[in-house]
Amino acid sequence: MGWILEANDLHLSFKGVKALVGVTFAVGEGEFFAVIGPNGAGKTTLLNVLSGVYEAEKGEVVFLGQDLKGKTPQERARLGLGRTFQGLEIFRGMSVLDNVKLGAELAFPSYSLALPKAEREWRLRAWAEEVLDYLHLSPFRHAPAGMLPYGLQKRVEVARALAGKPRLLLLDEPMAGLSLEEKQDLARFLLDAREEWGITLLWVEHDLRAVLELSDRVLVLSYGEALYYGPPEGVRKDPKVAEAYLGQV
Repeated sequence: MGWILEANDLHLSFKGVKALVGVTFAVGEGEFFAVIGPNGAGKTTLLNVLSGVYEAEKGEVVFLGQDLKGKTPQERARLGLGRTFQGLEIFRGMSVLDNVKLGAELAFPSYSLALPKAEREWRLRAWAEEVLDYLHLSPFRHAPAGMLPYGLQKRVEVARALAGKPRLLLLDEPMAGLSLEEKQDLARFLLDAREEWGITLLWVEHDLRAVLELSDRVLVLSYGEALYYGPPEGVRKDPKVAEAYLGQV
């Protein structure tokens, strides 16, 4: 298996509090890779380091064979590292279509700016419409994103991220606040995107049942340290993981 992402010995602290302590793992191309752990384990901090919101004090992040040190979130996105957030980061007053078109800008390299404006706009819209159709959002294309039910707003955020054609998509608790049916729908969309568009998925998620059913491999964090790294079936058997979750696993 070829690695699309490698994190080596990541360290980060805030005012003396250690948020990441020597975290090391690798994600294989095409994997559905999960990061789990109790509250305060460092999961979102890890995504922030991978996506460039924070710079690790020590260690390296390698994406597609390239060291990402010093690269901004925007530069990483251009390389194919997509991201969704724990809190909704959509433009509520804009239409669903316009939200997704913003994401689609990443899918069109800089040379496309030389195209006639009308042609470039047509290409952007055509791709955005394809993504909307894929996630069953087409009926809401002209609705203000902020007026949709919460579950559909979460789907809009995923659609915007997918519209950027990422090679690797980081998802921060994409199922939080969703009903069982909405979780099942989102899981299906993500698995289909991986299969049809060749996207690798790395997700932080609290729904352990979903993690154990869907993920190829799992990294378990606790207080910034890796407790477990391996196949999902090993999560239930590891005593350190069971202790960290106080019997929740």
